[in-house]
Amino acid sequence: MKQILRLVLVVALMISMMPYSKEAHAASNLLISEYVEGSSYNKALEIYNPGDTPVDLSNYSLVTFTNGANRTTGTVTALKLSGTINAKSTYVVANQNAGEAVLSKAQLTTGSAVMNFNGDDTIVLFQNYDAVTKDGVIQDSIGQIGVDPGTDFGTDVSTLDMTLVRTNELMTADTNIEDAYNPNQQFIALPKDTFDQLGQFDGTVIAPPAEVAKDEYQVKVLRVVDGDTIKISPAIMGADTIRFVNMDTAETYHLDAYDESLITTDLNHNQKYYGELAKKALNEKLTAGMDITVKVNKDHITDDYGRVLGQVIRTSDNVNINLEMVREGFAATYFIWPVLSMDDYNMFQSAVKAAQDTGIGMWNRENPQMELPFAFRARYDGKGFLRYVGNSDTKVFYDPQNYDQVPVDKRIFFTKEEAIAQGYTPASGNGEGEVVTEPAKVMDIQTARESGKGTNAIVTGTVTHIDGYNIYIQDNTGGIVVRSKTVKPNIGDVIEATGETSEYFGLYQIESENIKVTGTSKVTPEIKDLSAIGETEEAELITINDVTVKSVNEHQEYTVEDENGKTFMIKVKSGLEVGKTYHAITGVVTYSYDNYKLLPVDIVEKEIVKEVPKTLSGIAFLDQNHNGKFDRPDKLLKNIKVSIYKENELVEEVVTDNNGEYKALLLNGHYTLRFEQPNGLIETFNDKGDDEVDSDIINGEVKLEINELDKQNISAGYTKPVGKMKHK
Repeated sequence: MKQILRLVLVVALMISMMPYSKEAHAASNLLISEYVEGSSYNKALEIYNPGDTPVDLSNYSLVTFTNGANRTTGTVTALKLSGTINAKSTYVVANQNAGEAVLSKAQLTTGSAVMNFNGDDTIVLFQNYDAVTKDGVIQDSIGQIGVDPGTDFGTDVSTLDMTLVRTNELMTADTNIEDAYNPNQQFIALPKDTFDQLGQFDGTVIAPPAEVAKDEYQVKVLRVVDGDTIKISPAIMGADTIRFVNMDTAETYHLDAYDESLITTDLNHNQKYYGELAKKALNEKLTAGMDITVKVNKDHITDDYGRVLGQVIRTSDNVNINLEMVREGFAATYFIWPVLSMDDYNMFQSAVKAAQDTGIGMWNRENPQMELPFAFRARYDGKGFLRYVGNSDTKVFYDPQNYDQVPVDKRIFFTKEEAIAQGYTPASGNGEGEVVTEPAKVMDIQTARESGKGTNAIVTGTVTHIDGYNIYIQDNTGGIVVRSKTVKPNIGDVIEATGETSEYFGLYQIESENIKVTGTSKVTPEIKDLSAIGETEEAELITINDVTVKSVNEHQEYTVEDENGKTFMIKVKSGLEVGKTYHAITGVVTYSYDNYKLLPVDIVEKEIVKEVPKTLSGIAFLDQNHNGKFDRPDKLLKNIKVSIYKENELVEEVVTDNNGEYKALLLNGHYTLRFEQPNGLIETFNDKGDDEVDSDIINGEVKLEINELDKQNISAGYTKPVGKMKHK
């Protein structure tokens, strides 16, 4: 019977010592059951508790990794949750500026940048999130960290302009945030701005049948957005915005209002003035509720912004509104290859030539539109001209900045490769078409910057940031932008770029499609004062410290101020809040619209103070006079093992040296020290006096707290058995 009892005790002890996996238990607690990426601020996330018991959310956080950020670089923002999700229930988090249809179903509404996500951002639901390591127990995720997909993850089931919902067949969490991601493994897709399922997960939603693209759609006008954009209903292939094709009207987004006194002299006010005229004209042609037909290219219905590209025909009189806007001088023609119909091309180009010849609208002689819309965007947005310009009569194409060499009514915009493929030849003496007789020379970045525009250079540098076509690289002499439409290296790649130096609105760069990756490296950003950032730092990776966000404009450009009152601009989609102070912002210096600006790659809100370990030391000694303290004629004991435990977990073992001493470096916390008792010796008295070195142990151990004191001393005294020992 005793043997059986011993066996039971042994088994019980073994079970109690088996490791318990907290991560495995926690990994399936919660799921992201619905994702809403709708129009404007209609953004929401639904979290579902599939378990049988309530879950306290105080240890959970939603975290966004913006535009390809990962745990070490880029903008990462966390939103700590609160409250409780009952069993088989949901918890909805929404952007505080969403519509009432979303807000009415939310348990948490917030202005946090986490809920400003777009289709190219990764979202992770963490338990026990650590803001320093940017890690924790992953519950579920949408996206892939370290990867910027461009506009969205997925295709038919996409993270852009859709509502994504789980079903009973799609209940597996994605806890690997570093592998390739496709949302169709987790969700079915519902049309944009579908909210009726939000807050009531039951797993029985059925995906609507896939919409088959058509050449024409009959819809109704909801409202006019600007001179070439309207909202419609019902949506076409999930999109409710129409961008008129074959034409382009002046922009309105850059100013709240124009100054009448500046519309003949200031480019921005002139653009706003003509943009408002175009919007007014379109409002007169299309009113809310009006029936229209939208003609599209069914093989390429939407643009990169998710807008339907189409010609709008007014049903009541069969008038082509796109063409009317051109005829009346409210729009310029704008054809980007491929041109679907040369008949349409000739019809629109004839209309714009007639408007120019007559001098109506934007073409009037007294107060003309000073910049065509595409030229305004190139300047104001700081991206430069993106496409080559071909003359449809002569079949000659020109460099992007030389667009004015081609009459408006003859223009087609191409990539270089498209132009050549269509039989166009480069213009001689005009940048791209000019025969280069001087071979490219190897030079460092500073030399390339100082050599002037038109230099054929070979530069090598480490990629620090990518912004559209602009690749920011740096060597030990400086930074420069390499502009490429086809090559997409990774951050940290060392690239060799061959091309011609140029300048777009003040930003110096090398235009190159001849790019080779030669290795990898890392650039350490230099800390800069705001007052010291200028042309020398252009395209370099830098860090600014301890700045407060003072304001933000309509273009998501934030003005920050340091403690000396110096200011600088930061251009970022999300991650900053007005009024908040940030310990460090790291980014590359760019230039646009007459200002140097920082494009952030990492934002640190609070300074991370690394704790300095404290020194714990002491001795082991033979207490020969039995008084509990180290004095004459006591001897030091070597090879005495000291085991150090923190919260019952062994963290370190040390042994006394030949001088009887031991040392350990420990962080703040509560510890237990256990001294190995020497053979033939027993503990001496535990002395409570103020002597320099006393024996501190009782029953072989001592408990202590390591705090901000730089040094603590714990010693152990032993003696030979001489009758009955008593503690003082």
